[in-house]
Amino acid sequence: MKRLSTILMTLLLSSALLFSGCQSSTDDTDDSTATLQITVVTDATWAPFEYVNEQTHAIEGFDIDLMKAIAEKANMEVTFQNVAWDALLAGMATGQYKVAISSITILPDRLEKWLFSEPYFNAGQMVCVQKTNTTILSHDDLTGKRVAAQTGTTGFFEAQKIANATVKSYDEIGLAFQDLINGQIDAVICDNPVAIDYVNANPDKLKKVGTAFTDEYYGISVAKGQTEILSRINLGLAAVIADGTLDQLIAKWNLNP
Repeated sequence: MKRLSTILMTLLLSSALLFSGCQSSTDDTDDSTATLQITVVTDATWAPFEYVNEQTHAIEGFDIDLMKAIAEKANMEVTFQNVAWDALLAGMATGQYKVAISSITILPDRLEKWLFSEPYFNAGQMVCVQKTNTTILSHDDLTGKRVAAQTGTTGFFEAQKIANATVKSYDEIGLAFQDLINGQIDAVICDNPVAIDYVNANPDKLKKVGTAFTDEYYGISVAKGQTEILSRINLGLAAVIADGTLDQLIAKWNLNP
């Protein structure tokens, strides 16, 4: 992960220098000294990246901490709104929402609908099964099995590629893991950090098998036309990578591979 941060820092600092060099000294339409207030939407069902604290009812997680750190560097004030995944995707595409951070993988079809920040995290897809399962050892053993994933996620897209698999989709990934624990499905496919979180919470019932079988980069989603917001986010992201904040948050949320 340290190597990933170094690569991202190089890309982001290059973007920041390019952006700065493109600004006219007489251009007062984009006042970077003015505080920008934005609402950031997230589907807070994807721990440890975003979830609702059961005691405080506050939205917490790695993505939330990262967005706050970016906002501080980029002179933005952010508030967070919990939105269901399908509504989040649709709202970003129509411009109903301006910014979303929610473990969103940068994909070609999504790039056609909205803008993305530079990448900030690489999370591949992982397979989880019951602790007692001895027949599924990796992604290659899912042929003909009952496989679950969250609707509209890259895990669901990968599940659909498995030959003769019965694919079940869920609005929330936690429901998929509950059915896995109850034996109603054979495996769950999801982002590796999420898999780690659920396995750690249920070590006597669940386990990961194999290794992450994809490379997927998360980005912060920005509605088309919101170029000032995107520029500030990229500059703030470059800053939190450069000063080590990103690595500190990765360690805080136990996201090191």
